[in-house]
Amino acid sequence: MKGFAKIVRGITVPPVMVSVLFVLLYFYKDDVVPTLLDLMLSLFFLAVVPALAYPLQAVVPAFRPGGQKMKRKLAFILSFVGYIAAFSVSLWRGAIPNLVYIDAVYLCSVIILTVINLCTPWHASGHACSLVGPIALLACFMGGWAIVGGAFLIVLSAWSSIYLKRHTVREYLLGAAAPLLSGLFMYPIFLPLF
Repeated sequence: MKGFAKIVRGITVPPVMVSVLFVLLYFYKDDVVPTLLDLMLSLFFLAVVPALAYPLQAVVPAFRPGGQKMKRKLAFILSFVGYIAAFSVSLWRGAIPNLVYIDAVYLCSVIILTVINLCTPWHASGHACSLVGPIALLACFMGGWAIVGGAFLIVLSAWSSIYLKRHTVREYLLGAAAPLLSGLFMYPIFLPLF
């Protein structure tokens, strides 16, 4: 079971989930990710930049001693940097409101996670956030079918996080709530068209 739990966590890591979100939107919703440049910039800032935490931790000697904890810290820092860049570049380029909304949701989500992790005794699950966010966004832009498949992935991901003792139920739920709250907060500001 431990091996299966690790596989579930491996396939639901944030860079994979955001990549799935943007590739699906690019191919099926040209009113969200209309150009190849939009796709490439989104993948770079929202997937590649945060994923750099893993090679950086292995290559930079100062980061090595921290182990998994340092990887998580680097991933949060690089996510923050990547999400700010994605949002800023979308605004600067005059991207369509739906794309700016997604970037804003990602940025707001990482802010909420950071506040929870710094100001409470819990460690809100970034894994839960990075899974629930794309599923909710897919459901908004492409319909309720995403909820059906997504619910199955969320249950598997929650089980694997709890089984592997990476998070408690509360921490998983806090992480899952972050993108939902972000979506609600950002909606009246950017008025996406679903």
